[in-house]
Amino acid sequence: MSRRARIGIVGAGYWAAEFYLPFLRDQPDVELVGVVRRGRRELDALRRAFELAVASERVADLLAAGCDGIVVASPNALHREHAEAALRAGAHVLVEKPMTVTLHDARALAAVARDCDRTLTLAHGWNDNPIATWAADVVATGLLGRLASVDLFMASTLTELFAGRSGYGTVEHGGHRFEADPRTWTDPASGGGYLYGQLSHGLALALSLVRSEPEEVFARMVRLPNGADLDVSLSVRFADGVVGSFAGHGRLPWGRRKAMEVRLAGEHGALTIDFERERADVAVAPDRVAVVPGAGTWLPLALDLRPGAGAYDNVGPTRRLIDLCLGRDVRDRAPAELGVRCVAVMEAAAESARSGAPVTVPAREAAHAG
Repeated sequence: MSRRARIGIVGAGYWAAEFYLPFLRDQPDVELVGVVRRGRRELDALRRAFELAVASERVADLLAAGCDGIVVASPNALHREHAEAALRAGAHVLVEKPMTVTLHDARALAAVARDCDRTLTLAHGWNDNPIATWAADVVATGLLGRLASVDLFMASTLTELFAGRSGYGTVEHGGHRFEADPRTWTDPASGGGYLYGQLSHGLALALSLVRSEPEEVFARMVRLPNGADLDVSLSVRFADGVVGSFAGHGRLPWGRRKAMEVRLAGEHGALTIDFERERADVAVAPDRVAVVPGAGTWLPLALDLRPGAGAYDNVGPTRRLIDLCLGRDVRDRAPAELGVRCVAVMEAAAESARSGAPVTVPAREAAHAG
């Protein structure tokens, strides 16, 4: 029998119970080792439901069992602590968004991954969607020429969760019902609110297409009575002169499909991807073609998309972790470097919204000084 990847989960809350645990259990090349979370009753339920060897409140217990890979799905403010422990234990790590809450922690965590020669990858499922991978390939061909601007809009159903009034759906395992804990999502200082909790997805998608460093951010936010941001609008200037507009809100009624749209403009044309309306096309002069670098094959200037092609899932990032654990070649669509740039924008945006002024993103050298 071929070797299976030994994978564990730190932070086995609602999303782990809804997606990660059932998905990993059903993969023939995975051995699901165990979980870490608070609550003996919840741990016992997960142990029964998924026949886990480890179900503990201590991260050290899971790491001591020997894991090739760890999913970090704990509260946002704990991502660095938990991912760093897993990396130092020799595991590849998949971190739920956002990578961290602070830029200092993001840069430090990326450095630990390099020092440990382990891969730290991010759970940005949009980036692995064929619509996004086509857009990345188009940009890589140079078809648009020098990029000038990027605009992102997204919308979600999160008012009740961010207001602290309810969770976000429920799922039952082992006789226990799991639900997102509103306390995890209501404190902006700990990575709660729309900026960190949702716009992080959109930023990761847009910044995977615009590769330059963010230099300055100006932000405005509308907050709920508890202080959590629900409407966010950012203006970003990048190092190569590209300007960006990133906006989103959590006010969609329950049952409505998430909105996610990115538009890129360059010196030779414009590209649009829309996951809600399932559109992917590029407008350029008729004599221009997109040729895949090194392959010599043409890329279509528009995708013929089936219904449902734009729906979000987290399969791509999770399969990437499995393949990394088994030594397979993988293309990382959401690497640690991307996570660092996203956190740089979010931290500056949070500061800008508080101060009412533009905020300069610290350069890499300045971040490591001292």
